[in-house]
Amino acid sequence: MIKFKTKKRIFSILQGRNLSRFKGEGLDFREFREYGFNEDAKKIDWKISAKINKPLVKEYDEERELRIIIAILPTPSLHFGIKTLKSEYLQGLIEFLGIEAIKEDNRVEMVILEKTPVIFKPTKNIKTHIAYTQKIKNIDFLNTCPGDLKILNKFKISLLILIGDFFEKIDLSYLKHETFVIVLRDIAEENPPFRGDITLFDPVKKEDVNVNFTNSDAKKINMYIQKVDKQNFLHFKKLKIPFVKIYTDENPIPKLIRLFK
Repeated sequence: MIKFKTKKRIFSILQGRNLSRFKGEGLDFREFREYGFNEDAKKIDWKISAKINKPLVKEYDEERELRIIIAILPTPSLHFGIKTLKSEYLQGLIEFLGIEAIKEDNRVEMVILEKTPVIFKPTKNIKTHIAYTQKIKNIDFLNTCPGDLKILNKFKISLLILIGDFFEKIDLSYLKHETFVIVLRDIAEENPPFRGDITLFDPVKKEDVNVNFTNSDAKKINMYIQKVDKQNFLHFKKLKIPFVKIYTDENPIPKLIRLFK
């Protein structure tokens, strides 16, 4: 359903179903092209060339395996949800992405970017990947905070899918990977539906807070989120990083298809 594509040469040696163009012999013939100066004459298809009186070379499509990293940016705010916790939705989202990638014969690696990163062994086995995603249930998001993203540069160049709620400005300019960003939100975070005397949990102080929540408070929260989103989205566009915002009350598949198109 989802076809993972990359513009850079980030393929591993093993073969998979992702197409990369190359010159010479390969698996699937793609097209003829005109012979270039100083190329190996052995590449010329003399039979076809004789028919049109012009030297032509065959080009093929080679299939190779992608290295895919699914990285979670953990924050206390992922433990939020009116109907579904973002952390629960996150688990299903990662499970789906990994299964789709493995179906295409790709190898998937999952990383939880805590201060001490949790790195799962790369796998091409769907059952193993699902078992890994089950471990997300054990993350204490309320008592976690993201670590240094620069650790991702210690991995071989890969197709990186970075997932978080991105409520703070972030810098991804130093990442060497071909990166895709998924912003995960609950619609109530951007447009709080509650008003009056309510009890909220402060994920920073780790305590309940009694507040009188007004329309003005809701407006301030919305304005803050819009400001952060604008900064981050402009940053992503500048770096040519594809991104999408997904809410926990919607089917993510149509947006994911467009993201990786």
